[in-house]
Amino acid sequence: MRLKQTLKAALVAAVFVLPSLAYAQAYGTVATETLNVRSGAKLEASIVEQIGLGDSVEIISEQGGWLKLILKDDKRAFVKAEYINVHRVLAVVDVNDGLNVRDYPSTELGNVIGRFSSGDEISVEYRVGDWYKVSQEGFEGYVSRDYIKNSSDVDFLSYLPNEKLTKIERMTVTQEEALAVMVEVEEEVEESTNSTPSKGSSSNTSTNSSSTSAKPNKGAVNNSSSSGSASGQAVVDYAMQFLGNPYVYGGNSLTNGVDCSGFTSQIMRRFGISLNRSSSAQYANNGYSVSRDSLQKGDLLFYGYNGRVSHVAIYIGGGQVIHANDERTGICISNAFPSRGKPYIGAKRVL
Repeated sequence: MRLKQTLKAALVAAVFVLPSLAYAQAYGTVATETLNVRSGAKLEASIVEQIGLGDSVEIISEQGGWLKLILKDDKRAFVKAEYINVHRVLAVVDVNDGLNVRDYPSTELGNVIGRFSSGDEISVEYRVGDWYKVSQEGFEGYVSRDYIKNSSDVDFLSYLPNEKLTKIERMTVTQEEALAVMVEVEEEVEESTNSTPSKGSSSNTSTNSSSTSAKPNKGAVNNSSSSGSASGQAVVDYAMQFLGNPYVYGGNSLTNGVDCSGFTSQIMRRFGISLNRSSSAQYANNGYSVSRDSLQKGDLLFYGYNGRVSHVAIYIGGGQVIHANDERTGICISNAFPSRGKPYIGAKRVL
């Protein structure tokens, strides 16, 4: 029996440890029936594979009218830019004193529903006149395009579509509400597992499917390392059930689609622990800091550029994490301290 379990663990590791914490700068879909993906940025380059209409692609750079993609096996290849519809671009807030987010693309008609800080990483989906539709892990709204810049040397923002103002609807969710969103795991998931919340958790948050959203829980939940260790294994066991499920930016469903902070929020909620909705807010407000050399299973590990958090994962031991990585890899296992991609920033313990 032990040999069988060991072999199963080895197979899981072999399948899911491939992805790194490397991220695209833009995301799009194929706009033609069949598109050749080539080994170089020229028509003479060999064809690596073919992708079809509507297939998702992750773009890391641009070269002379060609887009460089990350393939499923983590290799790089090229496609002609004219055959890709870009629908999401990673960008950075570029303003010293903060940027207001509005529920409608107008200074006069739009109400302020939140605020970004300088250097915040956001996703831009389309342009409306002098405004961008933006989102950040469940929170969305409109910001002036004058204060947004590309997160790389490539002007991917120019690839985004332009929408007419007549098609725009007013947003109805505030930043505070978005950060507190704690959508329940679907009933079918709850019914399919017999896991029970760890006794080490001191939160009284209900996990009953009829409960509503919970407010963020600021500060440490439990300072006991022994209880954290015990409940950490239960957290890892529960999280592993969702390996291979899809990534959806802003999503909250462990089965149908979730992003990085939605994944950690939903997993911890199963054990009676409420987290903020965004990765940066989880790092700022939830749990207490732990050093890299004292990590335990169930700890939250945070990543980002220039010290600004934009990704979160759950430590599973052995120098590995489980996380909702990106559209290409979904929920997967990766190295906790990758040699490339978003740098490690720190860890928080919420158990």
